[in-house]
Amino acid sequence: MVFVLQPGTVDEVVKKVIDKVLVLFEAVQPPAGEMPVVLGPGITGVLLHEAIGHGMEADFNRKNTSTYATMLGKKVAEPFVTIIDDGTNPNMAGSINFDDEANPSQKTVLVDRGTLTSYLHDRISARHYGVAPTGNGRRESYRHYPLPRMRNTYMLPGEASPEDVIKSVERGIYIEEVSNGQVQIGEGDFAFYVSQGRMIEGGKLTAPIKDVNIMGNGPKMLLGVKMVANDLEMDTASMGNCGKDGQAVPVSFGLPTTLVHSMTVGGTKRQGAGA
Repeated sequence: MVFVLQPGTVDEVVKKVIDKVLVLFEAVQPPAGEMPVVLGPGITGVLLHEAIGHGMEADFNRKNTSTYATMLGKKVAEPFVTIIDDGTNPNMAGSINFDDEANPSQKTVLVDRGTLTSYLHDRISARHYGVAPTGNGRRESYRHYPLPRMRNTYMLPGEASPEDVIKSVERGIYIEEVSNGQVQIGEGDFAFYVSQGRMIEGGKLTAPIKDVNIMGNGPKMLLGVKMVANDLEMDTASMGNCGKDGQAVPVSFGLPTTLVHSMTVGGTKRQGAGA
């Protein structure tokens, strides 16, 4: 099969690559340490998917390997945080009419105003917990068995503007894109490389940053969310497959601009140290 790219598409891709390279010429290495982090909208939702969403898949909780195994009905975030896994969004990678166990797709509220209200169930886990399946029993193909899997996972927007979220931070970093992540699903510990971001100084975006990793724990990050903006974006540029137990299924994710009180930033020097 031969794919032919239109001239306009080629020009757009080239421009994006050049723009990213030019930004790197101006980039600085931020200080290391604990600091506020603002997650930009869209692609940073991968943190929600990887470090939090997997821990809410019911098989990990049924086996008591997830931090959330004893948290149903308990507070896991502030009251302005609501997290959804939805298989009915139009034109999203994780959208399905039925799961692979013939259960109709639906919108599942995982965290309702700060309280963990549901896991993501296949038939086995639903029977174990005495609830109805949520339409999350998915498998890569007929060669595999169904597992509880995410579909399109996102946090609902809040009431703040993105500008107000940034203004609330005296010194921290703003993350536009992340990549090359590692996650321990049970505990929710994670590390991601920041491929695009900026310093926040005096409530303003300043220099672009480079050579940065962020590290943290998903459940602690969720508890540390202090502001959520009104600009939810579903990531469409990097929609792909999520791997679990040797199976890959299509998923998508999204996030509004979100302030996390404190995360570990791996820069070049300890915050506050001399030059």
